[in-house]
Amino acid sequence: MGRIFSVMSGKGGVGKSTLSAALAEYYARMGKRVVLMDGDIGQRCADLMLNLQDRVVYDLGDVAENNCELDQALLAHPRLPALSLLAAPQLLTVSDVKRKEMDKIITALSENSDILVLDAPAGIGKGLKNLLGSTAEPVIVATPDDVSIRDAERVNAMLRNLEEPSASLVLNRVHPLWVRKGLIPTPEQIALALDLPLAGVIPESPKVYKALLRHETPLGCGDRNMVKAIEVLAARLLGADAPLPEYAPSAMLRFFQRGGEA
Repeated sequence: MGRIFSVMSGKGGVGKSTLSAALAEYYARMGKRVVLMDGDIGQRCADLMLNLQDRVVYDLGDVAENNCELDQALLAHPRLPALSLLAAPQLLTVSDVKRKEMDKIITALSENSDILVLDAPAGIGKGLKNLLGSTAEPVIVATPDDVSIRDAERVNAMLRNLEEPSASLVLNRVHPLWVRKGLIPTPEQIALALDLPLAGVIPESPKVYKALLRHETPLGCGDRNMVKAIEVLAARLLGADAPLPEYAPSAMLRFFQRGGEA
């Protein structure tokens, strides 16, 4: 059975689906058998990020309702044979797909892949809870603003109440200069406040949006710092001791913040 990463967030718009697609692509480039499952029922988007929107015939809902076999719904990426997508249904609701059926699909996918990336719906509703399980490793994505951090705290509290495996934190859209100027906390300070291990720090980059417009993941955006950050995240999720970028305020800034004390 392969590793299962359930990528979640307390609110929408923090880049959870974008990072899910990037992780799936990166692991496939490394030669691992990868499946990206879009678990956001009614809000399908992973097919767009992988440029597979015109190839989807069957989806997760068809598998759950026995309209097709799982293999028929798995869509192989034309450029990355090791990567497959299970698209989310657009015309169903969360209540239409039962937890029991979801468990069966996730188990079957993990038994035939090295890595299964579950792109969970935002929030702490039934859609997310349907994707949780003892073998899924929760990955909480947040941005370094108060609203997102508070919502990440709620997700983490829910996971603990449900006695799910310990989650790891990914901070997305971090402005290194803002951290160095003291405008936002350091990633380490945020992780400490949330009592979560910091798995990755993804920098803000205007090139990511341009890549999304081309239906590419951030790996194709042309920003070397972005690509490196995703590589580090992917390695750390697998247990490697890859160093995180240092965004600590500069020594000069700390001097002025202390009031010029010697």
